[in-house]
Amino acid sequence: MKNPHLKILFLKWLPPKHVMKLTLVWFLQATAVIGYVNYTYDGYFMRLFMHWIIVCLLLIVLMIPFDLKSFKIVPSVVRRITLVLILSFVHYFLLCFYVMTILGYKSWSGPFTFELLSAYSGHIDVLLNIYGLSVEAAIIIFLFIWLLIFAGYYYYSGVAAEEFAANENDATQPHSRWPVLVLFLVMIFAIVYSNSYKSWQMSEPLHIAWLNGHGCLRQAPQGIFNKRPLSGEKQSTTSAEPYEGITPRPLVLITVDALRSDQMGVYGAPRETTPFLSHLWRGGKLRRIDNAYSICTTSFCGMIGILSSKYWHQLNEPPVNLADVLKKYNYRNSFLLSGDTTNFFGLRQVLGSHIDLFCDGSIEPKKYANDDRSVLGWLQTYNWKSADRTFLYIHLMSAHIIGLRDPRFKKWLPDKEWDIPKLFYSQRAYQNNYHNGVLQADNTIRQIFEILDREGMLQRALIVITADHGEFLGEFDNFGHGFEPFEPMVRIPMLVYDGLQSNYPERSLSSQVDVAPTMLYAIGAAIPKDWSGIPFQLAAPRKAVYTACYDVSGVVADIGGQRFKFLQKRKGGKEMLFDLDTQKAESINLAAKPDMRKILASMRELNQLTQKSK
Repeated sequence: MKNPHLKILFLKWLPPKHVMKLTLVWFLQATAVIGYVNYTYDGYFMRLFMHWIIVCLLLIVLMIPFDLKSFKIVPSVVRRITLVLILSFVHYFLLCFYVMTILGYKSWSGPFTFELLSAYSGHIDVLLNIYGLSVEAAIIIFLFIWLLIFAGYYYYSGVAAEEFAANENDATQPHSRWPVLVLFLVMIFAIVYSNSYKSWQMSEPLHIAWLNGHGCLRQAPQGIFNKRPLSGEKQSTTSAEPYEGITPRPLVLITVDALRSDQMGVYGAPRETTPFLSHLWRGGKLRRIDNAYSICTTSFCGMIGILSSKYWHQLNEPPVNLADVLKKYNYRNSFLLSGDTTNFFGLRQVLGSHIDLFCDGSIEPKKYANDDRSVLGWLQTYNWKSADRTFLYIHLMSAHIIGLRDPRFKKWLPDKEWDIPKLFYSQRAYQNNYHNGVLQADNTIRQIFEILDREGMLQRALIVITADHGEFLGEFDNFGHGFEPFEPMVRIPMLVYDGLQSNYPERSLSSQVDVAPTMLYAIGAAIPKDWSGIPFQLAAPRKAVYTACYDVSGVVADIGGQRFKFLQKRKGGKEMLFDLDTQKAESINLAAKPDMRKILASMRELNQLTQKSK
């Protein structure tokens, strides 16, 4: 500034130097973590910007009291220790928050919420063991890190005390130091309540953690949390009077979280991870549907898509799902779900109200939520009255990274081996751990079949076994799910056990959205007109299936007996075209090749038609 007086005035209105230095340190760690999340999962710069502001405000609130003259009457030693304790604990909290944010993204493709933290707080030992740490080792590591932070702030507090002391006799302090920060606070409130609020509220992790932002970033269109409309066809689904004219039979849906078909023995995987399902298939009792795809890469939308027979972009309002329709026919709907869906970003709310029995990991706080043995326990005590009008939805967590593994199924070792540069398991350990989980899921399904057989339901039951999404096992240097919809993420199993041996024609492509119509077709019930699925019992040709994630959407299509996948980024519009029938199919983008222009144009058209459908 050319005017020295303005420069002096400007400097006096800035925060104290020690506050600015500390702010920079906090900004650096926030930038490192959220920058990593942005790079790996999303590209929302607004998330980082708003997190910076929140961190800055938090630091200001903590520091202002120590610069007030009224606080100078407190002995300097007490002031220093108080400052050090407050800053070190808050800094440590933020550090733990960042660690849990990264683990959340790697475990279920989204940050955690304080509701989830509360639900899992009693099972820290189980979670630590899943990630290869004992409680004792974790305590030592956490305590050591906190002592380092405490020591750093103790040194810092000496520098801060000198600046505080230098300001004590300055008549302009503190009143001319902090008004700019108060003004800054007012500006923040203006931003929060401006039109840009919704653009960051679903992406800033502290906001999601504190308020349990519905849908967790990209996972849910907000319209599905609205109150259900009572008009037209949707009104009929809430009627108490049951419809007739069907042939009732037991319906069972089993989903295994994060299960991909190419890692299952029943689909020809090198390791026999599914001995029970393979036995059923070889005996002709299990129908294997190939080339089945999930509509997305996360649990929230996968589970809703299966039940509602709708693609994710179609869910602008609460969907009418399978349980809603079956309730019209006087079915008893029972949801027995491993995992905590109640506290999972509003998922329980979207599942609807037509559920007669709902059990998930939240109903037994003393037990670990992701233990599939709970599902078996609920089935053992289940009331099997009106068996023919029973709909069972069972969700298993054995294959998920946070699913509890029984030592009996640790067939492939090592299953815990850290790769520090990747901030996660080594690829070998991750794959072994995953295959052990699939083996355990297969055994759990075997026990479910035994219970159904004992209760006399298996002879007439229709059972569909599938997944909510797939899992990366190191492909493209990724682990977990929630990433772009490449084959490991969206190619899922689709297995049908039909006690009545109905006919299921061959088809080149299938989707999660076909499951609910298949169930209704099996009992002769009317299928809602706005559903997108096609029953497996019909030979109706399917041109394409839709799949997506947070930043990419597209279609898989059969063109002349050859499978192609078209993906397009929502930001920037980058196109990708892959020939799925070749080796390393998704390593070569064919979109720019001149000889693929005709196929690319066809795939674009199919993608547009799918986006506009219903």
